[in-house]
Amino acid sequence: MTLRTFGGVCRPNATCIFVFCIIIHLLSSPLWGTGRGGSAEADSLINVPLNPALSDFNRETYRFIHRLLNKRVLPGIPRGSLPLTRGQVASFLVEVSRKQQNGEVTLSANDRERLKALLAFFREARERKLAIEKDPAAGTPTPFHRRLHLLTLTDNADYRFSFDLRGSQRTITRLVDNVSEEPPVEGNMLVTTWLPHLYGQVEEHFAFTTDMAYRFLYGAFFDDVFPDESKYRQLEGELRNRTAINGYLKFNLPWFELQFGTDALQWGPGYHGNLLISSKPIALDMLKLQATYKTVTFTGFTGVLEDMADDINEKYISGHRIEGYFWNRLGIGLSEVVVYGNRFEPGYLNPVNIYLFNEQTISRADSRAPGSGDNVNASVDVRLRLVNNFEIYGELMVDDANPAASFKHWDNKFGILGGIYLTDPLGLADTDFHAEYAFINQYAYTHENPINVYKHFTTPIGHHIGSDADNLWLQLRRRFTDKLETVFSYELERHGEGDIDKRHPPDAPKDDVWTPLSGMTQSEHRLKVGFNWVALGHYSLYAEWARVWRRNLGNRQGVHENGNEIQAKALYRF
Repeated sequence: MTLRTFGGVCRPNATCIFVFCIIIHLLSSPLWGTGRGGSAEADSLINVPLNPALSDFNRETYRFIHRLLNKRVLPGIPRGSLPLTRGQVASFLVEVSRKQQNGEVTLSANDRERLKALLAFFREARERKLAIEKDPAAGTPTPFHRRLHLLTLTDNADYRFSFDLRGSQRTITRLVDNVSEEPPVEGNMLVTTWLPHLYGQVEEHFAFTTDMAYRFLYGAFFDDVFPDESKYRQLEGELRNRTAINGYLKFNLPWFELQFGTDALQWGPGYHGNLLISSKPIALDMLKLQATYKTVTFTGFTGVLEDMADDINEKYISGHRIEGYFWNRLGIGLSEVVVYGNRFEPGYLNPVNIYLFNEQTISRADSRAPGSGDNVNASVDVRLRLVNNFEIYGELMVDDANPAASFKHWDNKFGILGGIYLTDPLGLADTDFHAEYAFINQYAYTHENPINVYKHFTTPIGHHIGSDADNLWLQLRRRFTDKLETVFSYELERHGEGDIDKRHPPDAPKDDVWTPLSGMTQSEHRLKVGFNWVALGHYSLYAEWARVWRRNLGNRQGVHENGNEIQAKALYRF
């Protein structure tokens, strides 16, 4: 038996058997009877996707939720354990709407309009929540001047199935005006994308979704755009294809939610990147459970990873995270992940354990060298909001640690991330400012055994900068109307000669040390100016210009490149 998705392959092993048995057991349970007399929850169990390329206005949704949280209009929520569900988002929006109506909070005119637009967009999940609470507002639908779905099949007592269709056109233009040695990569790449979305929910207990981005690329081709997405060999000429997909089943059980399928995760406090699990890699096949009790959320998952190397055919990842928010001002998260391969380990399926301890026993049969074992990474992150509108946050990731050695010993592999987030700084209404810095030392994410390198396809599972690198990111956003937003950002990214696939040399001295940004350092400065015009649930327009300065390209002294990058994207929801 082979279960195949665009994100990877679930092979005929214990994972498939385990998942298959769970699904059969759940579907045959009396829990799924139709005589319960409840109402369909529309799509409240479906996740709001993390990948902005699978766009159903999810970027605007998360940004608005983050803004309300930083203003303390919302109480503390586990924003470090994403994605959120549409039901959770609807719950947050309803709470803010109630506070506004009761005079407990004051929102700007643009925030009020954005709140109304999101309430309309998440109308089905919102109305279900109010009906459950027997709130009279459930009988007053939020005005929405166009249909929510292209096609809908529903019985309000039991189920709702929906089909949406979006289309987008994107242009990426790269112009190089100064180059040394390297032939410039420039031109216009055009991307036409169709985004069908089929999803549904039965009562409060079961939901499914298939959300696809089916792209056609033509013109110039830039290999760093959509590097890991599925492709058809028949379309690799002047017209190329790239496809991404999120598709999963979700079961709402008495104590937790169980999800099986292809999806993305994001763990940590960062807005530009996260050290342990980020949303940058393409979605992976996984079995995930998540439970929330008051302000504490627990997540555990096991997934299938892929690698481009021909000799790596079995690679897995398991992880668990607990996050709590206290006094509406302090958030703390603890996470642990293990990457392993060449065999499947049922011991890692149990999320209520500590990989740091049991990895020594579980991986002993796969040790290719003394002390190699599997690749365990752990992190702790904190978010603190002492005053409204100002958040300070940080994350520490430890790949390996040698407490008996010095801090600079090569086997002390770690990353750090920190930042601040200000809403309405200096009294500027409808403004958001971010400043974030990340550093990952020379051998973090690497591993002695190539199958355990911390990546999915070609992309690091953690921060997108990878090993032996640092990144400074500044961003200022200002909304002039509820639809128009301008964005200014500056980013500096530096890379040493280390690489996620470049393990520590086996013949190096035992007391060897890691070097910050080792060897010749490559740097890239990127200054961006852009704007967004978004009519939620209808259409969106994005455009940006970036000026880029690259120094010591390819870690070679004196190889410099300057250029411009212009992007424009239009999306329409039918």
